[in-house]
Amino acid sequence: MKKKFILAFTVMAVMAAVLTGCSGSERSSDEVETQQGMDASGMVHLEGLDEVSALFDEVYGGAAQDLLPANLETSELDLADADTVSYHTGLDDLSGIESIYISESMMSSVAYSAMYIRTNDEADAQQILDALMEKVNPAKWICVTAEKEIGAVFGNDVFFVMGAADAADDVFSNASKAAESRGMAVSDSVEKVNPL
Repeated sequence: MKKKFILAFTVMAVMAAVLTGCSGSERSSDEVETQQGMDASGMVHLEGLDEVSALFDEVYGGAAQDLLPANLETSELDLADADTVSYHTGLDDLSGIESIYISESMMSSVAYSAMYIRTNDEADAQQILDALMEKVNPAKWICVTAEKEIGAVFGNDVFFVMGAADAADDVFSNASKAAESRGMAVSDSVEKVNPL
């Protein structure tokens, strides 16, 4: 009886040692470094209208409501409609651009527009931002003009807002925080003030 007990105990001890060795969760230093590098790279694009709308909802939720126009709506532009794209962005060369999303008031006489431009991986987002800052029409509404324009590269995409100076500053600040919370690097801003 004693021999059977010792044999059973020995078998259990050996099995426990084998199972512990097989289930070890140690990772090599290469695996750890790779995961840290992936985390550090962050998000470079938002995907689709739902993600861009969620960003704008977060931005507007944190903005001072008295600075924002009423009835803001986020929509995707049809890139095949050159006239509409030109009206909203001033851009005629869409190289590197996969989609353009705008957030504007349904009341057309309010000088406010925000844009999110989704690029492809080969695009030069800074070049797209520079072209947008140069070509967008801050008086596209005919009877009103956006006082201030601000843009930056978020990840590898472009964010832009124009409107009254306080509104543009507030929206851009909140947008930068929302982008950073998604792991997107935010470049230095480019700004322009327009005579009214």
